[in-house]
Amino acid sequence: MKKLNNYAISFPANDKKYIKILLTITFIIVLSGISYPQTSHKVLNYLYSISGKYTIAGQESMQYRDSMYAITGHYAGLWGEDFSFSYWQNTTSMAQWRSLLVSKAKQVWANGDIVALMFHACPPTGSEPCSWDGGPISSLTDAQWTELITDGTTLNKNWKTRLDAIVPYLQQLQNAGVEVLFRPLHEMNQGAFWWGGRAGPNGSARLYQITHDYLVKTKGLTNLIFVWNLQDFGSLSSDVNTYDPGSDYWDVLALDVYWSDGQGFTTAKYNTIVKKAAGKPIAIGECGTLPSASLLKAQPLWTYFMGWSELTQADNSNYAISSLYKASNILTEDKMPGWKDSTAVDTSEPVIPTEFHLYQNYPNPFNPTTQIKFDILQECHVTLKVYDSIGREVITLLDEEKSPNEYIVSFNGSGLPTGVYFYTINAGNFTQTKQMILLK
Repeated sequence: MKKLNNYAISFPANDKKYIKILLTITFIIVLSGISYPQTSHKVLNYLYSISGKYTIAGQESMQYRDSMYAITGHYAGLWGEDFSFSYWQNTTSMAQWRSLLVSKAKQVWANGDIVALMFHACPPTGSEPCSWDGGPISSLTDAQWTELITDGTTLNKNWKTRLDAIVPYLQQLQNAGVEVLFRPLHEMNQGAFWWGGRAGPNGSARLYQITHDYLVKTKGLTNLIFVWNLQDFGSLSSDVNTYDPGSDYWDVLALDVYWSDGQGFTTAKYNTIVKKAAGKPIAIGECGTLPSASLLKAQPLWTYFMGWSELTQADNSNYAISSLYKASNILTEDKMPGWKDSTAVDTSEPVIPTEFHLYQNYPNPFNPTTQIKFDILQECHVTLKVYDSIGREVITLLDEEKSPNEYIVSFNGSGLPTGVYFYTINAGNFTQTKQMILLK
């Protein structure tokens, strides 16, 4: 008996009629569920591809990345930092901190991580750097806010100058090929921050639009994946509308879960975010108490969670953290696909897998090339084949002996029509099949 991954349908191994029926059913199921485009950002494409299947473990701050590894034996697959408030005070200047941040971002990106950056910006009414209270935690008068969102005014120019201070660092990352999950003006429904708590089209949403357009259209940054972010207040069901800058302005919808309404990862919050995202990736932007692996299986569309700095260890036991990181539906750095184009993993320092495993191809959907990663536990003969939606073999990508290691094989579908395809690995007694979508 064989079983297609993620489907509880079995069929006789040699019965082509059953194979054809199953693949046709799967083809219909998959096509009916396609709701995501092929974007210009490999990270965003990856989030689309894992949505509903896996959740990436994330950890905020350089300081706590290594301590999480000490607890779990795994680095998070998502690394986050802040352009302003982290532990930059331990450096000699804000410029030195931001240079350090860029260097670290390049390093974790090279390791296969996703980079997430935010900006606890100082208000445009003062200078930078600023203290926390009186800085991010402050307010503008209504008259000052109107001036801020009016093009050409002093406060409007001051805000753009504030953005100018981080543009060179984002440009350095762009030049290095590093994509960034960028979360400006986070927790827009949080009135404690000077930029937040202003509902309506001329409120916080308008400043978000100005920020987006200045960075993308004026400064020409193309490596930013914009994350629109809210906090889990009791007003969430209305906040998703009154603080929305518009779907053209954000790529990912993230919710910070701090039990702000006295509750945690409720089904109601999840459903509200899923509905508002309308097919775009959703994420847990920040949290102290981590979600469990079982909860993430029940709420599978969360593409990542971000444990917040010191709260991760303060609010969770080491056992809970370790159990989460090691769960089968959680992606850590060692399970990420990597962002370099290659035909095989560098074997100069071989990584010995702990099990046979076939990963989801990346990107998915793809046009016309994609990469398929797999782990080989012990030396054996390996075949990797691609089939079309009715079970016909398209190509044999691999048919040879392989030693224990991680491998990546490229597949080019330039001569094939749009549709659902399947790839199957046979390695010793191990067999696994996954589906992929060629979308032209």
